[in-house]
Parts: sequence; C-alpha cells; structure tokens
Amino acid sequence: MAIGVVKHCIFFGEMIGEEASWRMIKFVINRYSGNGRGEAVWQQVERALRDKGVVYGCTFTERQGHARELAMELAGDANTSAVVAVGGDGTVHEVAGGLAGTAVPLGCIPAGSGNDYARSLSIPQSWESALERVLASKSRPIDTGVINGKIFVISSGIGFDGDVAKITNGSWYKRWLNRIGAGSLSYVVTVLRLLVTYRPCDVRLEVDGIMTSYKNVWLLAVANMPYYGGGMKICPDARDDDGTLHMCLVENIGRLHFLRFFPRVFKGTHVEHPAVHMLSGSKIRIVGTAPMTIHADGEFGGETPADVVVLRERLYVL
Repeated sequence: MAIGVVKHCIFFGEMIGEEASWRMIKFVINRYSGNGRGEAVWQQVERALRDKGVVYGCTFTERQGHARELAMELAGDANTSAVVAVGGDGTVHEVAGGLAGTAVPLGCIPAGSGNDYARSLSIPQSWESALERVLASKSRPIDTGVINGKIFVISSGIGFDGDVAKITNGSWYKRWLNRIGAGSLSYVVTVLRLLVTYRPCDVRLEVDGIMTSYKNVWLLAVANMPYYGGGMKICPDARDDDGTLHMCLVENIGRLHFLRFFPRVFKGTHVEHPAVHMLSGSKIRIVGTAPMTIHADGEFGGETPADVVVLRERLYVL
C-alpha cells in the first residue's frame, strides 16, 4: 500500500541540446513503507544524490493508488528519464501500473517488508548499491501479467495466499515486525493463523484452451517472477521475459501436512511434493466452487472467477 505526504522537489540540472531542457530521474517515495523505512532510506538517497550532483526530482505519495497516478503523470513528461519507486512491493506495483506501456523505465530502491520485486530482479537490498544500479540507467523490457484488468509485475495469488496477503496488509503484527526489521515474517504469522480456518474449494482451471479440474485447492499462484510473500520461491522457473506465466497449484492436502511442507517453499523444493502442480501458460481462466480472494503483487484484487493474461515486454525496468 502506497501512502504518505505529497511533496515535490527538484534539484540540480543540465542543458541538453540547443534549448533549455531538463532530463532527470524522478523518485516516487512512500515514506511509510516498511513502517517508516521508506522515509529513512530516502533521506540517505537524497543526500547521496546531492553529493553526486545528480539530476533528479521527487514526489511523496499521500494515499493508496497515488503512486500509480504520479507515475502516469511523470511518464507523460518529456523531461522524465526514469521513475524510481522508493518503497516496498506495493509501491513498485503502483508505479509499474502507471509506467506499463510507456518507454519510461522503472527503477527501485527497496524499502519495504517483503521486497520480492528487488529479490527477483537481483536488485541489491542496500540503498547504496540499488542507487548505483539506478544511476547506471541500463534498461530492458519485461512482461507483465493482468488479472481481471489489474496489472501485476511479480505475481498474483488466488485462494489461501490471496487471504494471507489481505490479512497481512491490515495486521498489527506486520507493523510491529517492520519496526524490528523482520517484516517478511508477517506473512508466515498469517499463514499459521489462517491455516486453522481456511476452507479449500474445487477449481476449474483453463490454461491456453485446455480445461482441468482440481479438488480441494488451497492456493493457485500465478507468477511472472519467482518470489513472493517475503522470500518464498513459489515458482522457481518463473522468468519475467519468457512470454509465459508460471503457476503453482496446491490441492488435496491436510492442514498438518500443509504445515509440515510449507517451509520448503522458501527454497523452492515444494515443487517436488505430489500435492503441488506446476503449470504454465499465457491465457488462464480460474473458476472456483466458492469465491476465492485474489491479490496482485500483494494488493487486494477482488475474487474469482478470474481471467489472467501475459503482456509481452510491457514494462521497461532498470
């Protein structure tokens, strides 16, 4: 979730060509990411930018969805060379939504609790190294996914993990764990809580025109990148530039058995379990016998039925 206080600032500049024209990196900062880590990281980044004499601008978010609006506005400005999200995966999700389909690349200074986008793209967790990567200005196109009209760059989860994301985002313990630098554990806490009450349902899954039915489905993760949930390697083979969405479906497994094998997801070895089905495709439809909660990059995305597609080379990233 991207919230904060609006602020616009521009420092330093340079002439380009014969006319006075400013080209600069624009930063979109969620100062409350990671329970205030966003603001602390930005203060250090801003100091480094000034010391380096770098051309830049900055804007702070003020509400959920604002980062997307700001990114769309900045992408339409010919003076923008790149837009950099300073925050967590929620901030990245919103900024990516505003930049998708444009030639303006997305950069990231990780400052959240999960930081799965940075982890998947091998962006350093330290702000110093992440900033150096941004300033190198080397961009490439990646794919994005769309579920029920909502864009995602990392993954979408349906069912158990959709509920996990929804509950975690509103939990008191996520804020508390963020304070002690252990925010990614908040997802694990929610898993343990929800395990007692969650009710799996049957699912009809259509992948590239082929229909399959599954019984007692716990979750279906649709991934553009390998990591989600604060370091869980849910789809180890997922790539952001292969034109394919990778899926992990878990069915017909008891609660205690689910709990025992759950830790394997952090290393990606859960894929060997007989209750786990690894699939892939570019056009997917999901229908459950009961409504299933959806998340897109950890943000609430409604309920099933769901239609999912991959969009090739939809977003440029640094």
